[in-house]
Amino acid sequence: MTAIVPAGLVDRLPLLPHRHKYKVLLVLLLASIVIQTYGLRSGVAGLLSDVFRSLLGVAIFGVVFRGARERVLAALLLLATVIAGWTRHFIGGSDAGVLALAFNALSSLFLWTAVAVILRDLFRTPEAGAGNVLGAICGYLIAADAWCGINISAYLLAPNSFAFDPGVRELLEHWHGRLALFCYYSFSQMTTLGYSDITPVRAPATTLCLFAALFGMFYTAIVVSQFVGLAQRTSRDAA
Repeated sequence: MTAIVPAGLVDRLPLLPHRHKYKVLLVLLLASIVIQTYGLRSGVAGLLSDVFRSLLGVAIFGVVFRGARERVLAALLLLATVIAGWTRHFIGGSDAGVLALAFNALSSLFLWTAVAVILRDLFRTPEAGAGNVLGAICGYLIAADAWCGINISAYLLAPNSFAFDPGVRELLEHWHGRLALFCYYSFSQMTTLGYSDITPVRAPATTLCLFAALFGMFYTAIVVSQFVGLAQRTSRDAA
């Protein structure tokens, strides 16, 4: 991998200032959720949505990854994801074809790598600060997007493992509609709310639903602990 992308070059790529990087990333993630859940179709709106999603990937790369080796791996995953996502604009084809599967699988892998790095950094610096709290929240939102990619991949491979309400079924017919629907579904998985719009009826959908719920509960505990730690630290500093 280092032969393809020189480690020194990747390591020199700019990083956002440590103090503000998670603030910027949090705003971008929240904006992405709003844009993505509208399920913008093809045309200028859909194109702008794809541009924003690509820029968000670059922002995640710049904020989360630090070491030369991990930045090389992340850069390769991000590049492959962007290529898979944008190639469909030039060659056409089905929104449920191989490119859609490749994009969602690669996107999920890139995002899970980012979540793993965020968690690693949180456990390395257990004393909570504002940066850690914002980082934990960003990690939660990134994880939801990663579950979205996994769920879409599962749907493309085994569509009968999900049952859909007739009112949302039309969203499955195009690229951005699926992203909107499964983004919404991933958050309902992680928060264990469980709406009836999408119902997992058999594996692998049911298996993924259980793992997403377990992950969501675990990660929520991490976020809460960061808030508690920050409150205790603030109280000590005030005293």
